[in-house]
Amino acid sequence: MAYSKDLLVLRDGQAQSGKVIKNEFKIKTAFGDVTVKKENIVHIHFARPDGTGYPLSDEIKTNTGDDIRGKLVQTQAISFVSAENNQSERVHRDNINTLLFLGSQDAPA
Repeated sequence: MAYSKDLLVLRDGQAQSGKVIKNEFKIKTAFGDVTVKKENIVHIHFARPDGTGYPLSDEIKTNTGDDIRGKLVQTQAISFVSAENNQSERVHRDNINTLLFLGSQDAPA
């Protein structure tokens, strides 16, 4: 069975549909650590490894409209099952620009 609810956008512009295996993400903010379940996330933008560009920090956008900024912790690589070939791979966070969780956009606002 091929997955296609998530979209992985790499820093080089390539995009791949499939499924992110991780079910929740922990982000360290100025106010403390926040854990967000994947089904509540619309997208995650990863800060550039060299600290330049936008966003300046990692950013989680929830399906209720919250923007949570900080540093993703315990997220050195993302395990991803490709919809194209049903193969699992681990992608280092420094190579990822954005994760889009398309299933989360179906949730009521």
